[in-house]
Amino acid sequence: MNTYQPDTENRTLERWRLIYYLRVFDQADGSLLGHVVDISRDGLMLISNHQLRENQEYSIRMEVPVDSGEAESIEMNARSIWSKTDINPDFYDTGFELINPDVGTVIAIQKLIEELQF
Repeated sequence: MNTYQPDTENRTLERWRLIYYLRVFDQADGSLLGHVVDISRDGLMLISNHQLRENQEYSIRMEVPVDSGEAESIEMNARSIWSKTDINPDFYDTGFELINPDVGTVIAIQKLIEELQF
């Protein structure tokens, strides 16, 4: 795997940490890919217990808690850009860029950031 380090100094959109580590699933097989560490309108970073392949396209589903106690889903397409061992060597961090998110997805992510950021 590549040891690409994200260039946070040249990042144009701020990424937000959320009060929850939202679960993200691969829609193809329903497997848990990981949990959201931070998010922006253009991408997200996941932490997982296994390393994800770089430059892989995924159709993903992110579970978002709602007041009723149930979970709503935000579905989107994303490409893994980099993956590396977390500061805790039992976990891996993977950066994703969203692929052509539709307006509804961007609005849902913006709402998520407004409601769940810390």
